[in-house]
Amino acid sequence: MTPPLALLSSEPDEPAEPDGLDEPGRRPRRPHRAAELFLVEPLPPERPVPAEPELDPGVAAEGLARSVLEVLAGARDLQQLTRWVSSDVHAVLRTRVRLAARARSVLADRPVRPVLRIGTVKVARPVPGVVETVVVVHGRGRARAVAIRLEIVGERWQASALHIL
Repeated sequence: MTPPLALLSSEPDEPAEPDGLDEPGRRPRRPHRAAELFLVEPLPPERPVPAEPELDPGVAAEGLARSVLEVLAGARDLQQLTRWVSSDVHAVLRTRVRLAARARSVLADRPVRPVLRIGTVKVARPVPGVVETVVVVHGRGRARAVAIRLEIVGERWQASALHIL
């Protein structure tokens, strides 16, 4: 199928008036371009929006933020989050878990479950099937913001991006 043609400009060519011959305070006319045609690529078909999971995305983000901070503290196994995060997020978390474990071994600290309190949760829906959330998590002496992008995969929410600030 040949893409349709679109009209760029429909104004005819007009000769420009020489400077100084037109009315005072008015800009001189410029010649208009002739009509140009160009090819327009058809838009890709819209993909169907999957049904939203029963679990509220704000609640899912709260639980995921708490779990991620527990994983980084060494109190929870990273494998427990495999179902809830994409492979890219899992790889980044695996690297951070290794670094945190190495830091604890240097300091001779043992993993302790952190005492966390969930603060504000903000939810935004930029496009259908995608939710961006920010969860403020308060710990002992420090608060952290966890930004999570959730996408519908199958019949559940899955984190496609996660940043701890």
